[in-house]
Amino acid sequence: MIFKLAFRNMKKSMSDYAVYFVTLIIGVSVFYVFNAISDQTVVTQIFKSEYDIIDLMRTTLSTASVIVSVALAFLIVYASSYLMKRRKKEFGIYMLLGMGKKKIAGVLMAETVIIGVFSLLIGMGVGIILSQGMSLLVAKLFEADMSEFTFDMSGEALGKTVIYFLIMYALVLLLDIFVVGKSRLINLLNAEKKSEKNIAKNPWICLVVFVVAAVVLGHAYWMMTGNAENLTEQSQVLMQIVKGIVATFLIFWSLSGLLIFLSKIRKKSYLKGINAFTTKEISSRVNTNVFAGSIICLLLFITICIFSTSFSINKSINDNLNTLVPADANLMYRYDQGLPYDSEKQTINEKLQTQGMDTDLFEDVVELTSYAYYKWDEKEEEGYSDHTNIFANSDVIKLSDYNKVAEIYGLKQHTLAADEYLVVSNYDYTLNMYNEQYLQKGHVIRIGGKEYHPKYKTCQDGFLQMSSNRSESGFTVVPDDIPADENLHPDCIYYIANYDTNKKSVEKIDRLLNNKEFGKKTGIDVSTRTEIYQRSIGLTVLIVFLGLYLGIIFVLSSFALLSLKELSQAADNREKYRTLRRIGVDERMIHRSLFRQNLIFFSTPLLLAIIHSIFGIQVSVYIIESFGTTGMLFSIVATSAVLLAAYVIYFTITYRCSRKIINE
Repeated sequence: MIFKLAFRNMKKSMSDYAVYFVTLIIGVSVFYVFNAISDQTVVTQIFKSEYDIIDLMRTTLSTASVIVSVALAFLIVYASSYLMKRRKKEFGIYMLLGMGKKKIAGVLMAETVIIGVFSLLIGMGVGIILSQGMSLLVAKLFEADMSEFTFDMSGEALGKTVIYFLIMYALVLLLDIFVVGKSRLINLLNAEKKSEKNIAKNPWICLVVFVVAAVVLGHAYWMMTGNAENLTEQSQVLMQIVKGIVATFLIFWSLSGLLIFLSKIRKKSYLKGINAFTTKEISSRVNTNVFAGSIICLLLFITICIFSTSFSINKSINDNLNTLVPADANLMYRYDQGLPYDSEKQTINEKLQTQGMDTDLFEDVVELTSYAYYKWDEKEEEGYSDHTNIFANSDVIKLSDYNKVAEIYGLKQHTLAADEYLVVSNYDYTLNMYNEQYLQKGHVIRIGGKEYHPKYKTCQDGFLQMSSNRSESGFTVVPDDIPADENLHPDCIYYIANYDTNKKSVEKIDRLLNNKEFGKKTGIDVSTRTEIYQRSIGLTVLIVFLGLYLGIIFVLSSFALLSLKELSQAADNREKYRTLRRIGVDERMIHRSLFRQNLIFFSTPLLLAIIHSIFGIQVSVYIIESFGTTGMLFSIVATSAVLLAAYVIYFTITYRCSRKIINE
């Protein structure tokens, strides 16, 4: 009997449950997809030699799942409270007809079980299918081999999803039973007549507050973008964030009175049709949802920045790997500058041979020495840098050596006159510093008493050590025939080579070079294409998946909250729409008014979040500039598409359900 009544109630109230049900299904499926990622065949294939990355991914996504579960629990509880509010009169009628609170609680329990089972089953099914699509996305993003692709289902992710959502449903059930248990019959029967208090605000005060909030927000924008280089302390950055949050709250607080103020200025438009009613309803919605609107706006802002940044980092790293990792192996040995340069002149090639490595397996080999300019203090028996002569932290490379590196890396080769030099760098910060402070001013350097002038007014693009990001801080290239200088000392030996792919044992050498013990034993800093790719892809996977996971949940939570708020408002205002019909207002005008209310209520947090994001993305670009920002435009377009799709889905469902509610 109880289950039969529960099924009938759900069938009758399907429009009320639509947003709740869709949100639960999406939440379950997303939760499963991201907890099952580390068990997917494609992912394990990508990281088959780096299982610690998979463990890190599991740990990171599990931690994120706790945050996600809290957000979803809040969302489910709020949605449930909305449904309870809609059905209080129904429960009051049950009690009036003689049904006890225990039986009403039984009906609620049956409905919760039905919703839980259906949402879990459908969500799991959707999640399992989407997880296969995620495998294809991984393969596309990281150019993985799909020959061993299999249909995967993660038992661990299934178990975790069921446990987390059962806890959420149990929490919802307890809260609903508590509400029914504490409710009085008179309150249940008159629940529809109660609505949120809407305290009208003085429009002039709202105007002043809005202007002040806009000025504070504009100043915070400028401090985080145009004045970012002067924000050297964490407290200064935190202050700008606090200013942005407070200004957002004040904008939503003042918006209700400001809408009335601006509408009344255009009296003809304000008094036309039922525009006065529409304006006051919009003002009422904003006024009673100041805190919620602010939170939703900030969530959407965070989502836009997370999506844009994560996609951009992924594309930039993939592009960087193609251009910044052009050789199979890059080895570097640094001399100890705490002692004078002595008789240790063993090359890296000789060091490799002493470790029993067959160096004939290498081809396109380039070995060179870089030099550092520092003076030796005989009294103190130590060296110190002389930055007045050679650039600070800049090694010196001979032209012929650099051109050999440029040839193997596919970079531009250069020529120099007898008294010229050039600087090579690809890291934006030091590159700009060299350009502005030295090269554009024609800075002269001296080696062995001879002066050298810059050939170019800007740094030339290039690097010595391979990396997944543009991190070459800069080095100076000089002619081969520089005079002897007692202050110019060998600093590093570089060994760059490709593997001879015709020989089968190159995999053995690659494994040996990537072994951490090899570097400790020889003192050689090893970077191989394999190791850089593994490390970079691991970082990219974490960033992209974490960004997608949190971003999707934040978007889901934001639009679901907006939808539930709007549906609740429509339920509270049914009597107003009945009154409009009694005085002869056309249905088309009523529906147009409702559409405008929904549109503005949905759009306001999103529009302010987009404005925040314009400046937030600039800050993100500054933070991730070492990775590169080549994919930022694509990321912004992809983020816009995701947000637009979510907006259209939730807005359409909300508007249709709101129409049904006011037509009841």
